[in-house]
Amino acid sequence: MEYAKPENAEEKFVQMFAGHERELRGFVRSMGLDWNAVDDVMQMVSLVMWRKWHEFDDGSDFMLWARVITRFEVLKFRRKVARDRHVFRENVMDLLAGAAEELDGSGRSEDYRNALQECIKSLPERSGRLIRAAYAGDRTIREVADDVGQSATAFYKTLNRIREKLRQCVQQRLNAT
Repeated sequence: MEYAKPENAEEKFVQMFAGHERELRGFVRSMGLDWNAVDDVMQMVSLVMWRKWHEFDDGSDFMLWARVITRFEVLKFRRKVARDRHVFRENVMDLLAGAAEELDGSGRSEDYRNALQECIKSLPERSGRLIRAAYAGDRTIREVADDVGQSATAFYKTLNRIREKLRQCVQQRLNAT
């Protein structure tokens, strides 16, 4: 299909962006974000690209330029999300689901992920705070242990007890389905 030659910079931008949006979405998704996050990031990417369009050299590689901007927007998004103490590090839920899938080989990672989220919500308040503190943000276990007044070793033992409760809860939920 042949496109009409754009008459101005705005048309050129829209044509280039629309022609590469699917590829950019795939790039964002490949960086570990879920589809809702991809939509949020792509909204910011399009805004930033539009604001920087005057910096784009017409003879250069659009996708190379777009990927640089996209990568920075994904990093900014991750930093923003990481500040929310109720959000786990980007891959914790996926790693847990992947581990469960490897163990039982059934391919029920989505069921596992949903069960795990429900089990985390059902934890006693203190246990929920501790598990979120351990896995959310950029702090080390030692820093979190200091904050709660425990040694790192004692905190690891506490975490292991909570993890075991989560494992049992997830197993019960999966067996019930």
